[in-house]
Amino acid sequence: MRLLHRLAAPAAAVLVSAALITVPHPAHAAAAPSVITVRPAAAPGSLDPVIAAIKRQFAGKSGVRFTAKAVERTYGFIGTVISSGAYRFSASGVYASDVMSRDEDGWRFRLRNVGRVSYVQDSRYDSLPKGKKWRLQGDAPNFRWNNDLVDGINLGFLALAASQSHSVADGGTVEGTPCTLHKGMATVAVLSTTQPGVRFGMKDEDDTWAGGTISWRLWTGPDHLPRRFNAVITWDKPPDEKDIGFDYVKLNKIYRHWGSDFTITHPPKALVAPE
Repeated sequence: MRLLHRLAAPAAAVLVSAALITVPHPAHAAAAPSVITVRPAAAPGSLDPVIAAIKRQFAGKSGVRFTAKAVERTYGFIGTVISSGAYRFSASGVYASDVMSRDEDGWRFRLRNVGRVSYVQDSRYDSLPKGKKWRLQGDAPNFRWNNDLVDGINLGFLALAASQSHSVADGGTVEGTPCTLHKGMATVAVLSTTQPGVRFGMKDEDDTWAGGTISWRLWTGPDHLPRRFNAVITWDKPPDEKDIGFDYVKLNKIYRHWGSDFTITHPPKALVAPE
């Protein structure tokens, strides 16, 4: 089984929310979403303490590890990707990441970002030259962390979530940690996929791209840091796909070991093949 992704750039490429091949489609493909401008709305269960706790982690320049599962339906295909990795922070957010993903057919994909530079390992779609372990992607926006990713530790997404309808409740426990459950629904004008995940935009400047809804749940611990994030991201159904049905991504992500001290570095130059 293969999983098809919408493309956030004009040409086909190997992309993943969690690493699978992308096929462009005019009703779903999206240029880089517009700059996020959201105004926090008065609502129960403010996410302000969560945002403040994450900012403290950024200021401490530490890191967090995670595991994730993504199930996607696109153009009638359904597939599952499992991923695990780590994010390293700078004062402004995620500075470096190293993520390994695999699908049910055994395909493996690894993405490493350090600053604005990206490197990939692709077991199916990229045969590296002898002696090389990585493919350089360079300064490629579709391979980097952005503040418009749908993710439970992304301040841009949390600002969006806080600006639309949401609530708070007891969240039980996540891996033994007592949690508060924040949940809500957000409507956006643009949805697209890139290597690190699904991106959103609040304005479709070209009036040609598909938006949709994001139903989300975020479990946070007593320290207000995210422990689990769940999202169902559903694209608006374009008229020419009425017999195929809605496209969606169902994402479940677990965050562990907040405050971890580890290093994510550029691979040795001798092991990197050019773009």
